[in-house]
Amino acid sequence: MLTPVSAEESGSEIIRPLEIKTYRGWQESLILNAGRIKAVVVPAVGGRIVFYGFNGENMLFENPASFGKTLAGTSEDFWMGGYQCDLGPELRGIPAHPGLWKGQHEWAARRNAVKVTSPLDAALGVRMEKEIFIAPDNGDLGITQRLSNEGGKEISFCLWDRTLCVGGGFALIPLNKKSRFKAGWSLYTTVDGKDSYDGDKPASPNVQVLGGVLVAKADGPVATKLGADSDAGWIAYVKGTLMLVKYFPYFPKGNYTDGGNSVELYFYNKVAELEPLSPEVTLKPTERYDFPEKWTLVELGDEISTHQQARELVKRIPPSPFGR
Repeated sequence: MLTPVSAEESGSEIIRPLEIKTYRGWQESLILNAGRIKAVVVPAVGGRIVFYGFNGENMLFENPASFGKTLAGTSEDFWMGGYQCDLGPELRGIPAHPGLWKGQHEWAARRNAVKVTSPLDAALGVRMEKEIFIAPDNGDLGITQRLSNEGGKEISFCLWDRTLCVGGGFALIPLNKKSRFKAGWSLYTTVDGKDSYDGDKPASPNVQVLGGVLVAKADGPVATKLGADSDAGWIAYVKGTLMLVKYFPYFPKGNYTDGGNSVELYFYNKVAELEPLSPEVTLKPTERYDFPEKWTLVELGDEISTHQQARELVKRIPPSPFGR
């Protein structure tokens, strides 16, 4: 494993670009530093990002009941916060594969980047990797999510980003002017035991569509899940005086098989889960597929309390690095 050999100095405080520490009881956690911004990657629980924020303020949700627990060391099931990349589409009901997203990952690190690699899921023939880079000048994250077919037959999946943020904020999703959905967005629903997305008459008291942007208040005692075939290639979340923007590529001819959505949002009062999706891809043995993202944090002067105030923040979102 590669470890950092240099440090940066800010005033009297030494800031090392990469540190290896115990975090929340997980040993060998990888801490990427860029001035006031840091990201914490934990190989012990799926190589997930469990912290991303300014000055110790985490934009990501953390579940204290999971601290220090691992898949191998815990008999009961446990759920975690933070960011993880999973296999989709969700609607298909893929067989359980906890090692890919919650198991111990191998890791390698250099000055501003880490790479985490899952064990092979023999039943699915799949291995997953994530390469995570922090920009030293502004703390932006670049993430490459990789699906590899290491089995003996053809496979077909999409990559499903699941990023849990602290609930109570506002999510922003720009809608597609040529949407396949009559309403421009869709609501997850279950009818006669079958799960699907309703894009004809979706309705939620937490959701407003303002100027072509879906604005959702991530609150309430009942869980809500919605989606959109957004072609803008970003989803944003505002909480307190910070806004997290997650950029991802959109493919107009892509096969988006989770209800036709390129991005989804799940929320209730505790969490807001931001879920960019890749198209479904078919891989022959030895083939692999990469789905990149970029994350950026935007500092706000004041806290946001209304849907309209959240909508106004769209003008502060930098252009997507993936084009449109």
